[in-house]
Amino acid sequence: MTWEQPELPLEWPEGKYDHYQVEIRHGPQHDEETIRSHKANTVDDALRFIEGLRDTFNQRADVTWQTEEVNDQGTMYGLAPGGEVYVIQVTPPLSVELTDGKR
Repeated sequence: MTWEQPELPLEWPEGKYDHYQVEIRHGPQHDEETIRSHKANTVDDALRFIEGLRDTFNQRADVTWQTEEVNDQGTMYGLAPGGEVYVIQVTPPLSVELTDGKR
């Protein structure tokens, strides 16, 4: 009798999405509260929301952003005076194609 080890796929299958959700969150890491949330139907729309949120919170809360763009996981971190953490999160990441084929 031989025993065979089952194998898991190396990549997890992506879900199906019809829009990008762009959120800005504030608070302790992994326990942030969503301040604003926007629905974007294209990558270009999502990029405009990201840029607007980044610039708005840079001016309002003096947030210094770690980068100019979200990373491959759809996340951008920022830090305000006093150590306050801000996060822009895009779900799904912009690399994921929407179910209607828009990107």
